[in-house]
Amino acid sequence: MAVGGGRFTALFAAINFFPMKILHQLQKRKSQVPSAYSLVDVGRDTVKAAVALVIPGNREPQVVGFGLAETGNHDITGGRNEAEAVVYPVNQALTQAEDSAEQYIGQKIVPDDVIFAVAGRAVIGKLFSVEQARPRSSKPITAREIKTLRLRAEKLVPAGLAAAAIEGGQWLPLAVTDAGTMLDGRLVLGEVGLTGKKLSHAVFGVAAQASALRGLEVLAEALNLAIANVVASPHALASLAPQADAIILDIGFSGTDILLIKNDALAATDWVPFGGYFFTQMLAQSLDLSPKAARTLKHAYANGSLLGDQSERMAVKLEPAFERWYAAVFEILTDFATIGALPRRVYLTGGAGQLPGFDRMLKINPAPFEAVPEVSPLGPTAIKDLTDSMNYNLMALALSLTVGIPEL
Repeated sequence: MAVGGGRFTALFAAINFFPMKILHQLQKRKSQVPSAYSLVDVGRDTVKAAVALVIPGNREPQVVGFGLAETGNHDITGGRNEAEAVVYPVNQALTQAEDSAEQYIGQKIVPDDVIFAVAGRAVIGKLFSVEQARPRSSKPITAREIKTLRLRAEKLVPAGLAAAAIEGGQWLPLAVTDAGTMLDGRLVLGEVGLTGKKLSHAVFGVAAQASALRGLEVLAEALNLAIANVVASPHALASLAPQADAIILDIGFSGTDILLIKNDALAATDWVPFGGYFFTQMLAQSLDLSPKAARTLKHAYANGSLLGDQSERMAVKLEPAFERWYAAVFEILTDFATIGALPRRVYLTGGAGQLPGFDRMLKINPAPFEAVPEVSPLGPTAIKDLTDSMNYNLMALALSLTVGIPEL
């Protein structure tokens, strides 16, 4: 970390931490754990960057600066060429975040280490479980028994994710998290010492497109940054869930990430290609506007600066777009419901999630849910934000990357 200066030559780093186990390490491990990190979410419309400090003895990271820059519709998941095209805007966002730290804590912080997000559109995820009968059911469960069961489940992940990949290109297993332990058909916590006949353990594995990971490596090299971690957006956002059972909808520029969280664990994830860009295109066609003009009008509607009659007209014009978005989300939620009853708590985030209307669509047709869902914005939970005026809808994914900070 540098205070008040520029970035140093990249050092190589990778981590292995609980509760997320890294399956694909981009760089070699660093000899010392850094005390500051850049958190970077490279979207197709905007780069979101934040500076996080890790205070010894305090498990709660402190966010001390943030920055934004437009990426000009370049897609980091496209590999080397697209990565090179976003070097300048990413540097802009990082510099802005580093400079703003001086405003909030009195000194500029320039981290050498970065934690990147991998977009949901470049990720696949799947639940894996194993079980075993316990002939000596009266004998207490040991930590070794749980560890062996967990390792059996983790061994299923690489081949299982490879089989789940339906698109072309190379996919690399990225990380795995625990998804719960069942004893005689019931979820248990603190299973060591309990007794029972049948024990099962589930993990949720995630793989990322190799081109997306290569793009992030190119970006880090160009900016002289060491990659401390790369976190799939579902794993990152799940860490912000305020409830043990919840659904998170991250409505970004390219599409919507849909996450199912059950018993404090990621249980399912999917993505649909309907986000801010789709709404802009639909509005441009409906009003015969240029995409730029439609985007400006959409933002005005989202921030509430349109007059009453203008706002009502916008709601009517955008209704077909909302219906198409909901039809796609409905299909995914219906699939999720086969796992069990859907949680009633739904949290919205993402830049496009600021448009009025998403909560209404979820409530007027709550068919996948057993009752009308409670819809609210997603905010930071275990993150201490020392800044002001931060837009959490835009910054949620970047802030959630604190889940990738190594254990001290």
